[in-house]
Amino acid sequence: MTSAFSLRFPEWDLTKSQFKELDELPLMRTPGPILMILAAYLLFVLKIGPALMTKREPYKLTAVLVLYNFFQVVLSAFMVYRYASMMSEYGIAPTACHMHNKSTRETILLDIWIYFAAKVTELLDTIFFVLRKKDSQVTFLHLYHHSVMMIGTWMYLKYWPSYTLMFIGFMNALVHVFMYTYYGLAALGPKVTKYIFWKKYMTKLQLLQFFCIIAHYIVAVNKTECPPTKGVAIFIGGNTLFFAFLFLNFYFQNYRSRNLVKDKTLEKLKRPKVIDDANNEKEKSD
Repeated sequence: MTSAFSLRFPEWDLTKSQFKELDELPLMRTPGPILMILAAYLLFVLKIGPALMTKREPYKLTAVLVLYNFFQVVLSAFMVYRYASMMSEYGIAPTACHMHNKSTRETILLDIWIYFAAKVTELLDTIFFVLRKKDSQVTFLHLYHHSVMMIGTWMYLKYWPSYTLMFIGFMNALVHVFMYTYYGLAALGPKVTKYIFWKKYMTKLQLLQFFCIIAHYIVAVNKTECPPTKGVAIFIGGNTLFFAFLFLNFYFQNYRSRNLVKDKTLEKLKRPKVIDDANNEKEKSD
């Protein structure tokens, strides 16, 4: 007796890109190199690095940090320029797919690859934290953000590239211009840090970025002639919401709680003065 139906298992080829041009770009032919980079990164920042630094004094790395952050500012500004130029020509959320025209597609793929390459270089953020023994900075939020942004951008570029990433790249690169400018100036020491006024606005800017990206993505995937699959759209939207939740939680823990403590401290300091003034008035009346 033969079965009326049979199970069919999909054939996965992780080396196959959606567009053959991608295989000519560095790190894009197979997932092996990028997975090795991610594994080495996590192994160093979680195990090897802290073990090496246990009996060592933290490295200052002033010159290295200034040069690194300067590079990130220039790279981020370059991406802002490229993505803004692309959106000024084709629109922020166009209906046309733009992936069918070879020359336009190659420009889009290169722009997304530059964004991906930036995510790889940004892994050095955590390496520097470990070498400087800034262990409090190596949080779940930090590791998740860097890891998922790198591997997620690689997968998006290789299997589901589209024009919709232009706006995401623009917003993220714009935020990074301010962020890495702050880090670069802060590396020069307290004498400079006290003049950097925008530190307290950085997390708010990150949150604004996420909500703008979510709103844009909903509009863009419903307008375009070549929307991503439902699974990809849900993953990107859900992951961006998760980022927003993590950053919102960070904001409340690190800024709102500090303000509450500060307000309570000021209230305690003012209270004795109020009591003394009341006693003085009573003595005068007596």
